[in-house]
Amino acid sequence: MPRARGEGVRSSRGRKRLMWQSMTGEATREQTITATDWQRQAATLTLPAAPARTRLIEVSLALAPRSRWRRGLPSVTLSGAGQATLTYSLEARRRDQRIAWRLPPCATAITLSLTLSGARLTQAPQARCHAQPAIEGPILILAPHPDDAEIAAGGFYTDHAESVHLVTLSCGEQLKGLKRQYLSGLDDDLDSAIRRKAEWRRWNVFATPLLSGIPPERSTLVGVPDGAGWALMHDGIGQRLPIPLSDVRRFNRIALPPSRGERLERDDVVAALRQLIDTLKPATLLVTDPEFDPHPDHRAASLALALALDGSRHRPRTVLLYANHYRDAFPPGPAFQPAWMPPAEIAIERLFASAPTPLAWPLSPAMQKHKALLLDAMSDLSPRADWSQRHRRARRAGFVPTFAPERDRYFQAAIRSTELFRALPSEAFVAAWRERNDSR
Repeated sequence: MPRARGEGVRSSRGRKRLMWQSMTGEATREQTITATDWQRQAATLTLPAAPARTRLIEVSLALAPRSRWRRGLPSVTLSGAGQATLTYSLEARRRDQRIAWRLPPCATAITLSLTLSGARLTQAPQARCHAQPAIEGPILILAPHPDDAEIAAGGFYTDHAESVHLVTLSCGEQLKGLKRQYLSGLDDDLDSAIRRKAEWRRWNVFATPLLSGIPPERSTLVGVPDGAGWALMHDGIGQRLPIPLSDVRRFNRIALPPSRGERLERDDVVAALRQLIDTLKPATLLVTDPEFDPHPDHRAASLALALALDGSRHRPRTVLLYANHYRDAFPPGPAFQPAWMPPAEIAIERLFASAPTPLAWPLSPAMQKHKALLLDAMSDLSPRADWSQRHRRARRAGFVPTFAPERDRYFQAAIRSTELFRALPSEAFVAAWRERNDSR
């Protein structure tokens, strides 16, 4: 894989590690706490005091395999002194699972009680405490497609609406057939239907963030052909443009460098992102997680950002990683519970020398309902399932939702009381991709 131009980051990993520890208080995050009192379906953990720091408590559970005949999802309920009681859905048959509990500053030690339903422990649960890094603006969110930013960070970007700029790589125009049109029978040929879908989702890019107070001038569309991101960014194969860039970018307020002819090259995307970074000067970047999200376009978004940063004049401080897809897994259970924490075993590769710091962004009940509006405004999440589709979906998922049962499954997976990210310094993000590139 080619390296991006520019000197990039040349600091040692040790120096970057010390800098990140000073930013997050990470020197304490490696502490592992083991439950001293546990039974098959209950355990108690004692967490140390941290009077000046919000922490994410990562609890690891080792579970016995469930009988295949058993229906429904297992769950675990957490309660602690002075803290709200929370229930997490668990995957039905995975042995090693994790949950994330956001703990505000506490002046005294906290006793955390765990109670399992439909599952049993095979060993004592363990907890690790992660100090939550501060979020600084301006913020740039890079989304592979329309709706990816809303699914992963709709609450986060609403809370930071005054300092957020949204960048979407693709219109998401791919269409498998005329029967998949948003309005059946609208177009009679596939090329017209694809252009119509691109127009529809382009509107989503600029209109939906208005619900959160983000004006259209702080949304930008790049125009990467849908489904071609990895071939373009990883393999360097130029792509024919199904939609002219002049149409894709017609609502952009920031002019991007033009492409050469009717094809889009890797350097065109890198130049566009680099210009946005140097113009907007974000302190925090959000992008798809290359260790967990296997979607080729999502991995391409992460690589594109690394290539743009490796040579940009401005260097953001922090990168927050998010995943909307997982290998052989999907966030279990219904909406409005805390965000699911994916098990380490489903990672698609180990890219970062040191694991990024998990960060849980809290969403109030009102914000969760607002996020439902954001998802509802996205055309690709609009189809309604009929009764038989809902029945099959419920059997596969292991539960029957009471909220939006006819809607896309992201209405259950993404509308949660927290949004989960993984944070690392931008230097570490760029260095990891550079090392991967150099090893090929």
